[in-house]
Amino acid sequence: MFFSYILIIAVSFSLYAVFLVYQNRRIDDAQAERDSELTLREAADMLDGAIGIAQDVVRDLRYSTVMRDLYMATRLGNPVDSYTDYAIQTELKGILSSHGASLYGVSIFLEGSERAYSGGGVLYLDEPFIAPAKEQPFLAVGSIADIFGFKNNKRYYFQKRGMIYCDSYTYRTGVGIGCCCVFIDADRTESALSELLDQGSGVRVLYRGEEILTVGGITGEAAGTRSSDADPEVVYELYGNGPAPAGRHFVLYGMLLILALVFLFFVWLAYWQSKRYYQPIGVLGSMVSQGDGSPREDEMDGIIGGIRELIGEKNRYHEKILTIGPYAGAGMLQAIVAGGEGGEKLSVLTDEDFLDLKHLYYVVSVVNLAYEGNHAADEGLRERLDGIIRQTAGTWSTEERHIAWYFRDVFNIYLIVNDDEPELSEDLFFNLRRQLAAALEPEHLLVTMGVDRPREEIAELKTACESAMNALEGMLRDGRGEVFFAGEEAERRVDYYFPAGFTEQLRGFLERRDRGGIHGLLFEVYKKNLELAAPADVYHALVDELYPAVMRAIKETAGLTAVHLNIRRAQGLMTLQEIFDYYDAVLMSVTDLLEQDSGSREEDALPDEEILRYVDEHFCDQDISLQFLSDHFRVSNKYLLLLYKQRHGMTYLQYLQNKRIARAAEMIRRGGFSLAEIGERVGYPNQLTFRRNFKAVMGVNPSEYAAPQ
Repeated sequence: MFFSYILIIAVSFSLYAVFLVYQNRRIDDAQAERDSELTLREAADMLDGAIGIAQDVVRDLRYSTVMRDLYMATRLGNPVDSYTDYAIQTELKGILSSHGASLYGVSIFLEGSERAYSGGGVLYLDEPFIAPAKEQPFLAVGSIADIFGFKNNKRYYFQKRGMIYCDSYTYRTGVGIGCCCVFIDADRTESALSELLDQGSGVRVLYRGEEILTVGGITGEAAGTRSSDADPEVVYELYGNGPAPAGRHFVLYGMLLILALVFLFFVWLAYWQSKRYYQPIGVLGSMVSQGDGSPREDEMDGIIGGIRELIGEKNRYHEKILTIGPYAGAGMLQAIVAGGEGGEKLSVLTDEDFLDLKHLYYVVSVVNLAYEGNHAADEGLRERLDGIIRQTAGTWSTEERHIAWYFRDVFNIYLIVNDDEPELSEDLFFNLRRQLAAALEPEHLLVTMGVDRPREEIAELKTACESAMNALEGMLRDGRGEVFFAGEEAERRVDYYFPAGFTEQLRGFLERRDRGGIHGLLFEVYKKNLELAAPADVYHALVDELYPAVMRAIKETAGLTAVHLNIRRAQGLMTLQEIFDYYDAVLMSVTDLLEQDSGSREEDALPDEEILRYVDEHFCDQDISLQFLSDHFRVSNKYLLLLYKQRHGMTYLQYLQNKRIARAAEMIRRGGFSLAEIGERVGYPNQLTFRRNFKAVMGVNPSEYAAPQ
């Protein structure tokens, strides 16, 4: 028998070792795939960010009021004066600096013109510009000279290699009159991509099917492919897979070592068990002879004592076989050795109470607890529940019946009734629920039970737990405070009731703030479905349709107004009434929010006008900074920037500078003040700042500016 034990244990542990190695290989492959996907996503996000910034720059140029002068002058054939050149240069610098350090430059080339514009000033070409025969927009890697064919122009700016995004230059949605090029620093981009890649990996960037950029090693087939979110014609490919992390293999080796130690322990245990339970054979021999083969002195007493000991050993051996047999036959030994693999449900099997199933049959039930009204659990609830469950189990346990329990969580407790009889009376579970309900009444807890059918195979314990949980779904229709048995519901096809146009009706009630209409609509759906007395899966299908219908009505009516409500799907063990009450409360909250929003919408527009009027009246104050306005009117800096961008098409500082310089020019024309006095009166106590800003707006120094005659 010892060698039989050894064979069974060796085969079991060998299979499990193979399973560990196989699972580790699968995990390695899955992790490598996830790593590749993550690396490709990070690389794509980085390049998409650069392309997206370039697209934003082109859009800003098209909608810039400063660039409108260049567009109109070119369209009308008018020359561009030096002030306009300076304003264009300043605008290009500002746009370039506002979009981060990844951009190297931005240039505008006008069709048929020998002048190009950039943040560094006017760029003069050797010959009139002719746009390349490419569909715009387009993305390329190289130098501007190579892309546009500037053969004789030796400017460093035109010769530097980079990633260049080009699109037609227009004003808003007008006719294209040239080309706008955004120059992305390729060296910085490639360096950032290299830091993302593992050794032996590489990224290839394709544009319209042609390779434009390669970083790292490109060997074999692509490990992953991803299209750009910024431009669908850009495709990223990842090549190569990095080696699996060594730490993961150390975990495998550690598990195999532990498995080997456990194997040796079970070998020793098998030897001890074999020696112990083969003792009856030794007893039989000792009944008729001494250890050396000679007759015993008191042979009759020896035989009687030996028979008594033999019967005792047989009974103990038989009891042990009955206790461990179901576990060994069901393969639970391997699962327990694996450390509870399978999660919380399998950890039930290692519980001391559940391993003590001394009788042949058992029934699993689940006790579900829920608060009645507005109550919350306190820290000592678990201990009090354990005492109540222990007392109840002790009341109904007998010599033929054993009741064990296990807390799945504080509100769901498994009860295992272990009995010699295959048909346990349903009255037992009604009595258990009644006693628990009486004991938990001071806690304001409602007790509901789900009960599985009787079983005898320990291998079905997990299935029995799930079946008992499924039986609890009977509360969907019948409410809490009952006992539900598995398999009670008849298998029949019933279609749930859901009125046509539900979303439209609900949206209308929300728009009119009709609380009564909302209550009535939900109650109609609830009542008609409750009358169906349908199986639980029918009500699950109803709830699955109810949530998106309610959310569509809310979004179409409230929009972003209801975002902070954090509306979630009703989930968990709930009755149908609780689900409809939940959505009714959600809709009442949305209605309250809509009423508050409509009442304050007109008031919200008032601060905008107050801010604009205040700045127009105090723009010459030296302290009227963006932060001052933010603190004074209790709004963010970003809010102020967006306000002036929408109202005046420029930033707040640009607007303030234009207002001050216009006032200064007017005072110079009228005369009567020195330049120092004028600068201080319009908000520039520093004369250097005053002269620099005056020239930036007017094109000349204040001393050179003369009032018109």
